[in-house]
Amino acid sequence: MMELGTVTEIKDRLLSVQLEENEGCAACSNSSCKDKRQSIKVYNRDGLDIREGDRVEVEVQGRAQLSGAFWVLGMPLALLVGGYVAGRSLFPGADEGPAALCGIAGLAIGMAVGVLIQKGKRIESLPVATRVIPPGEPAPNSGAQATGAGQQP
Repeated sequence: MMELGTVTEIKDRLLSVQLEENEGCAACSNSSCKDKRQSIKVYNRDGLDIREGDRVEVEVQGRAQLSGAFWVLGMPLALLVGGYVAGRSLFPGADEGPAALCGIAGLAIGMAVGVLIQKGKRIESLPVATRVIPPGEPAPNSGAQATGAGQQP
């Protein structure tokens, strides 16, 4: 996924970038990001010549999104189910209480491990600045209109 933004701060290869609103923002009901206009951290992996105030193209890599989703969501849910099943086999005559507690313990362990792993991979999981947009250049795809059915190309 590609986004455009303006660099607000630079610390070595870490950039703070305030993203521009795109077409999806107009239809989005989450007004908190629109109101606060917070910056995101972006990694300048390729060492581009970037200065504060530059417009940059930012890529959120699909692989990083998938990996983050697994460690923060998938593994804790798997350990929740695994803990519950383990609790049922460890306490076969008991009611749901011990199994539920084992499931909750598995969820907590999974969340802690997932957060620690994501912190260790922090730089690799950040969005990446791919290029600097020269002043006056329109946003990529801003002039391209989609050709609908029945229209001439």
